[in-house]
Amino acid sequence: MLSLLALLLAVAGCERRPLEVEVDGRVLVRVIVRWDVNYIPIYNETPNGMTVRIWDEQNNVVFDEMTHEDHVDIPLPVGHYRLAVYNEVASEYADYGMNFYDYNDFDAMTFRSRRYTRAQNALAEGVVHIVPPEYPRVAVATDAFEITKEMVLSETSYLIPYEDYEGSGYQGNREYDRIYEFIEEPWPMTVDLYVTLLVKHRDRLSRVEGSLSGMADGFHFTKVIRTTETASIWLDPSADKWRRARYTEDADQLGLLQARVACYGLPYGKEALDERNEKDNILSLRLTLVDGKAYDFVYDVGKLIRYIDPEGKVEQRIRYREDLRHLQLEVNLPDPIDLPEVDPTTDTGAGFDARVADWEDGGVIDMGGF
Repeated sequence: MLSLLALLLAVAGCERRPLEVEVDGRVLVRVIVRWDVNYIPIYNETPNGMTVRIWDEQNNVVFDEMTHEDHVDIPLPVGHYRLAVYNEVASEYADYGMNFYDYNDFDAMTFRSRRYTRAQNALAEGVVHIVPPEYPRVAVATDAFEITKEMVLSETSYLIPYEDYEGSGYQGNREYDRIYEFIEEPWPMTVDLYVTLLVKHRDRLSRVEGSLSGMADGFHFTKVIRTTETASIWLDPSADKWRRARYTEDADQLGLLQARVACYGLPYGKEALDERNEKDNILSLRLTLVDGKAYDFVYDVGKLIRYIDPEGKVEQRIRYREDLRHLQLEVNLPDPIDLPEVDPTTDTGAGFDARVADWEDGGVIDMGGF
């Protein structure tokens, strides 16, 4: 009898498993990205896709997804969150020599181009250069938000079978009562750099290449500011990288040369003109004449680099990241380079870079400081 009583007490003391469990505790967040506001007006293209990443209060990545849409829906519980959005995916940038560092740390994450040094006897020999961020053109949006208890309690609870819930983290298939939208407008993080110079006796020139030092090597991803670490930007000698135009038809036969290359811009703390000195940025040029002889020229241009807006207005005071959205960089050399006479016995008669047509008509050209 006592044994039967003990058995009954043991059964009565067991924890009873519920048939159903009430599940709530999450709301639906919709991140909408407006690429048309800042990105497309500058780059005139639509991204192939975007990556959305979210961190919780402990700096853990709780959401990481690539989508070809302009929005993404994320169910989230109560908490504080930080958000980062960028176009494309990390592997796409890696294919072009650009990489993320500290990728899972919201505060420390940076984006930098691969470094390399110039070979022996090359212009700027041994100088550290970075791969230009020409493609894809990266843009970033960051944000912070909170999911409150009130937001969660406003959602309707629902019931699911206990066996579907136990130990699975199951959230069920449900319709949310409301969607909390966060609209993001990414900031472009690369700018176009234009280097412009004039040369006398333009028909003597066959090839030009250059290097500009003191440029940012990337940017702090979630702070959306350029790095303070610097490297040089290579001005490729390929004919399609340089614009060539006849500037005058007088005895000097001036020719205009203008290179364009993508870069991250000036390093953080050096954006404004009064924050730089002349030697912060050095422009090295190598001009090869049609007789095969090469001549090197070096200029201190820290005070010549300037940000300009699309209408050509010079921006002297750069203080906030908003100021950099629609700007480009330019450096104009103040004096024409007088090319030496060509040795007539070795003149090949080749045109610029021996691969392209003659100099184009200059037309109306704004030379800025010239």
